[in-house]
Amino acid sequence: MLYGLLLQAISVGTVIYCFALFTLPWLEEFGSSRRDLMLTIALLQIGAGVLGPLAGRALDTYPLHWLILAGLACMVLGLFLAQHVTALWQLWLIYATLLPVTMTLMGTLAAQTLVSRWFDEGRGLALGISAVGTNIGGIILPILVSAWLLEVGWRETLNHLMILALAVVLPMTAFVLRRSPPQQRAQSDTSAADQRQWTTREILTTSLFWIPFFGLAPLSMAFGTLQFNLGIIVRDIGLADSVTGNLIALTSISMVIGKLCFGLLGDRIDHRKLYWVANAATIIALGLVMVADTLTVLVVAIVAGGISGGGILPLMGLMYSSRFGVASFGRVMGFGMLTIMAGAMSPIIAGWVYDVFGSYDYALLALIVILLPVGAATAWLRER
Repeated sequence: MLYGLLLQAISVGTVIYCFALFTLPWLEEFGSSRRDLMLTIALLQIGAGVLGPLAGRALDTYPLHWLILAGLACMVLGLFLAQHVTALWQLWLIYATLLPVTMTLMGTLAAQTLVSRWFDEGRGLALGISAVGTNIGGIILPILVSAWLLEVGWRETLNHLMILALAVVLPMTAFVLRRSPPQQRAQSDTSAADQRQWTTREILTTSLFWIPFFGLAPLSMAFGTLQFNLGIIVRDIGLADSVTGNLIALTSISMVIGKLCFGLLGDRIDHRKLYWVANAATIIALGLVMVADTLTVLVVAIVAGGISGGGILPLMGLMYSSRFGVASFGRVMGFGMLTIMAGAMSPIIAGWVYDVFGSYDYALLALIVILLPVGAATAWLRER
């Protein structure tokens, strides 16, 4: 569980959370537009979404330690090459090819697959604790990177991140994955259903996959819209720009609470009821942002949205592992991670709506309209 937490802290913390810190030096270095620079992170998320199903299949088929090390190798190579780029299009290539492999083979998908194999009882809590790694990485690494950027510049900072990834992931992988998961050592104790190998056709033709997918995708879209447009929302309300940093920290704290609570309760409560709580919290967050005119209202919205957003990964892991078993968990989660693409596109769409209408309200209202029927549809989600 700690290993899964560290994997996500290093991979997601480096590739996703530290990206914003490199934007200013890259703007100065390459003289590009902000739109072109944001395309860099969009290519990463699209690439990770496309590779998700392939990576999931590989995680179910090949030894996990080899795949995680392959993800680490891509990360090291990507960070090494990024130190020597001379044009923005070279960064696009790195973020569209090497780093999506890192995100799928060494990130959340790999960590949740690993945790689902090692834990049967208490799996929900284990998934929740493991998922906290993304937030830990998002808190610690930006602090380190901010200091490194001031001291040694962005190229040497990338080198520090490369060395850190090698120093943490390589020995931990050798230590933790030298043993087989308990379920692999004693397969006679596991149910035939848990060890069933689902084909791609079976996965994509059952409501067991699509009901959670269409339920969780709008949650990801709503969270992405609020998270990536938060600075503009703060300014629109008339608050000081400095408030944004505090609200981002509050979002991270709320996400940790959401991951732990949904993970812990997922072992005891019907997953549909938990999803309805997340769905309702998201609707409340969207509605409050639409009417927010004070910091207090916005804080409540951020807390509600953060708790809901934090519950997405534990809920996805629980819904799929309990219905498809551990033998096909990676493959199913690989398809489920396509929700990342929805989350990546929603901030862009919301920004376009703002440019056209001068407000995010129409985009937020559209998300609420989507969340209501998918929430009702979850009532038909059956057990395996």
